[in-house]
Amino acid sequence: MPTMEQGDSSMLYLNGAFMALEQGRIAVEDRGFQLGDGVYEVLKVDAGKLLWMEDHLDRLLWSLGEIRLHEALEGHPLHSILPRLVESSGVVRGSVYVQVTRGVAPRDFLFPERTSPTVLAYAQEEEFVGADELLAGITLHAVEDIRWARCDIKSTNLLAAVLAKQAAREAGAGEVLYVSPEGLVREGGSSNVFVFLDGVLRTHPASNRILNGITRQHVLELARGLAITVDETAVQFDDLIRAEEVFIASTTRDVMPVVGVSAPDRDYLTLSGGRPGPVTLRLADAMRAAIAVELGAPSPTMLGSS
Repeated sequence: MPTMEQGDSSMLYLNGAFMALEQGRIAVEDRGFQLGDGVYEVLKVDAGKLLWMEDHLDRLLWSLGEIRLHEALEGHPLHSILPRLVESSGVVRGSVYVQVTRGVAPRDFLFPERTSPTVLAYAQEEEFVGADELLAGITLHAVEDIRWARCDIKSTNLLAAVLAKQAAREAGAGEVLYVSPEGLVREGGSSNVFVFLDGVLRTHPASNRILNGITRQHVLELARGLAITVDETAVQFDDLIRAEEVFIASTTRDVMPVVGVSAPDRDYLTLSGGRPGPVTLRLADAMRAAIAVELGAPSPTMLGSS
């Protein structure tokens, strides 16, 4: 593989070669570009290290299997490529985006008989949520979930999320809240949603209707370790008015308190008095500590867990 010099930010790995991100080129007939025929992952980089890389790569392989692209990573050892990409790019805090498509072929809905998958990854610097921003919390904007029925596959088909996130931005909210036609809280636009209700931490079960987030899985593990009762059962949107606390979990935001929810044709709903609740802060502290241990980084300052 071609080499790259230490400290080259925004570096790209593309089909076996390393290059500056702006040098990357994808063919017009790549099926990912024309048909959304591909999957992706986003990994967090902190202290110059990849967080939970094995978990993310396992999910990538699972998604590839679900779209019948099992062998796409042959010749692309991401376990070694991604750390090398981070080290060479000099990214200390940021993310790595990985995408795999079925490759280049004449435009047709049917699988091509022969094609070479397109495999790319790039590292970029990114600002994370700071303590002040976390303690201020985030607001959600509820929209009806009109996405396809395989949200468990981390597909590059993200138009529904684009439109939903734009609606949230225009409503002055920081994230989407997908609600099923039956009124069930599903997940965020790029996060999982947790509701502390009647003394129980509730979240939508891992199914085809949500993405089983890597951070979601670690939140559940931490909650059980803290003796917090967990119930993987969806909550009705109308029950949010009774919720003691709500938070979201994602790769780049970790555990993020939710302080309010807006929705079309509904009054704005203030949650937990407009500030993070004690269970949320306890889990946020536990998550920050777990990440520090995973990365071999110094212990973070506690946010106020009790």
